[in-house]
Formats: sequence, C-alpha cells, structure tokens
Amino acid sequence: MSEQFVKIEEGLNEFQSGIDRQKAELQKHELMKQIDEWECESMEKIRQVADEVRHELSSSVIRFLTDLDFKLKQLARQLLQCRKEEDFIDKNIQFFHEEVIRLKDNRNNTPDFKNRS
Repeated sequence: MSEQFVKIEEGLNEFQSGIDRQKAELQKHELMKQIDEWECESMEKIRQVADEVRHELSSSVIRFLTDLDFKLKQLARQLLQCRKEEDFIDKNIQFFHEEVIRLKDNRNNTPDFKNRS
C-alpha cells in the first residue's frame, strides 16, 4: 500500500512538473506564435495607413497654404498697382482692409480635413 502511495505521489509530482513546464513554455505555444504574427502584421498595416493619411494631409495643407499665398501675393500686387497709380478711394482702402482680414481668418481657420479611415 505504501508503494501505491509513492507511485501516486510520483505521478502527481510528474503531472505538476508538466503543468509547470507548460506554463514556462507558454510563449512557444503555436497559437501564441500566430497571435504574435497577427500583431506584427496589424501594426505594419496601421503604420502604412497612418503614413498614407499623413501624406494626404500634408498635400492638402500645402495646397491650402499655396492657394492662400497666391491670393495674398495677388492682393499685394493690386495694392501696389493702386499705390503706383495713386488711384485710391475710401472704397479701395476698405476693400484691401477686408481682404487682408479675410485672408488672415482663412489662415487661422484651416479647413477641417477629415480622416477617411
């Protein structure tokens, strides 16, 4: 009977060792490896989409600022032309003043670029 207890005890110890080994080697489990691969692939896809969206946003902002710059230079040329011709009336001064304010407002209130994702 004592031998039977010893064998049972050895079996329990062996079983416990197996559980401990499985716990220690959990990262080597095939499903864990698949999860790790999925995580890496997902992160790479997210990085790619983020890069694309950054590029699109940069392009949109540059187009917006280039357009604003063009309008500002156009206004400056008109102002210079009026000064050269000394052809100023209050209406012109008011127009230039309002245009400068409008351009500043446009610069300070950039369009609301929406994220497509």
